[in-house]
Amino acid sequence: MKSTKVRVIANGGLTGDTVNQLTNELSKFTFKIMLKYNGTTTIANSSLGVMSLGVPADAEVEISVEGDDAQLQEVITALTDKQFVKTL
Repeated sequence: MKSTKVRVIANGGLTGDTVNQLTNELSKFTFKIMLKYNGTTTIANSSLGVMSLGVPADAEVEISVEGDDAQLQEVITALTDKQFVKTL
Protein backbone atom coordinates (compact mmCIF):
# COMPACT_ATOMS: atom_id res chain seq x y z
CA MET A 1 0.00 0.00 0.00
CA LYS A 2 1.37 3.42 -1.01
CA SER A 3 0.45 6.57 0.90
CA THR A 4 1.13 10.27 1.22
CA LYS A 5 -0.07 13.15 3.35
CA VAL A 6 -1.95 16.14 1.94
CA ARG A 7 -3.65 19.24 3.33
CA VAL A 8 -7.41 19.77 2.86
CA ILE A 9 -8.05 23.11 1.12
CA ALA A 10 -11.73 22.62 0.31
CA ASN A 11 -13.74 25.47 1.79
CA GLY A 12 -15.41 24.19 4.96
CA GLY A 13 -13.39 20.95 4.98
CA LEU A 14 -14.73 17.59 3.89
CA THR A 15 -18.44 18.02 4.56
CA GLY A 16 -21.73 17.99 2.64
CA ASP A 17 -21.50 18.64 -1.09
CA THR A 18 -17.71 18.62 -0.98
CA VAL A 19 -17.74 15.00 0.23
CA ASN A 20 -20.16 14.01 -2.54
CA GLN A 21 -17.93 15.65 -5.16
CA LEU A 22 -14.82 14.05 -3.66
CA THR A 23 -16.29 10.56 -3.51
CA ASN A 24 -17.67 10.87 -7.05
CA GLU A 25 -14.19 11.80 -8.27
CA LEU A 26 -12.58 8.88 -6.43
CA SER A 27 -15.20 6.41 -7.67
CA LYS A 28 -13.62 6.75 -11.13
CA PHE A 29 -10.65 4.70 -9.95
CA THR A 30 -10.80 0.91 -9.96
CA PHE A 31 -8.32 0.36 -7.11
CA LYS A 32 -8.92 0.74 -3.38
CA ILE A 33 -8.33 4.23 -1.93
CA MET A 34 -8.25 4.92 1.80
CA LEU A 35 -8.39 8.19 3.74
CA LYS A 36 -6.97 8.52 7.25
CA TYR A 37 -7.57 11.39 9.65
CA ASN A 38 -6.98 11.65 13.38
CA GLY A 39 -6.23 7.94 13.74
CA THR A 40 -9.33 6.75 11.84
CA THR A 41 -9.23 5.22 8.36
CA THR A 42 -12.11 4.82 5.91
CA ILE A 43 -12.68 3.91 2.28
CA ALA A 44 -12.28 7.21 0.46
CA ASN A 45 -15.10 6.69 -2.05
CA SER A 46 -17.67 6.15 0.72
CA SER A 47 -19.58 9.37 1.42
CA LEU A 48 -20.67 8.21 4.87
CA GLY A 49 -17.18 7.03 5.72
CA VAL A 50 -15.56 10.33 4.74
CA MET A 51 -18.28 12.36 6.51
CA SER A 52 -17.71 10.32 9.68
CA LEU A 53 -14.09 11.52 9.80
CA GLY A 54 -15.18 15.14 10.30
CA VAL A 55 -12.19 16.58 8.45
CA PRO A 56 -12.02 20.39 8.79
CA ALA A 57 -10.41 22.78 6.32
CA ASP A 58 -6.62 23.01 6.61
CA ALA A 59 -6.38 19.55 8.20
CA GLU A 60 -3.64 17.10 7.26
CA VAL A 61 -4.92 13.72 6.00
CA GLU A 62 -3.23 10.61 4.67
CA ILE A 63 -4.33 9.10 1.35
CA SER A 64 -3.42 5.48 0.60
CA VAL A 65 -3.92 3.27 -2.43
CA GLU A 66 -3.62 -0.45 -2.88
CA GLY A 67 -1.31 -0.13 -5.82
CA ASP A 68 1.85 1.56 -6.99
CA ASP A 69 3.31 5.06 -6.94
CA ALA A 70 1.77 5.90 -10.32
CA GLN A 71 -1.74 5.10 -9.04
CA LEU A 72 -1.18 7.19 -5.91
CA GLN A 73 0.00 10.07 -8.08
CA GLU A 74 -3.14 9.75 -10.26
CA VAL A 75 -5.33 10.16 -7.19
CA ILE A 76 -3.34 13.08 -5.80
CA THR A 77 -3.38 14.84 -9.18
CA ALA A 78 -7.15 14.40 -9.49
CA LEU A 79 -7.75 15.79 -6.00
CA THR A 80 -5.39 18.75 -6.39
CA ASP A 81 -6.81 19.60 -9.83
CA LYS A 82 -10.31 19.73 -8.31
CA GLN A 83 -8.94 21.78 -5.38
CA PHE A 84 -9.89 19.38 -2.61
CA VAL A 85 -6.31 19.12 -1.30
CA LYS A 86 -2.79 20.39 -1.80
CA THR A 87 0.41 18.43 -1.43
CA LEU A 88 2.69 19.02 1.54
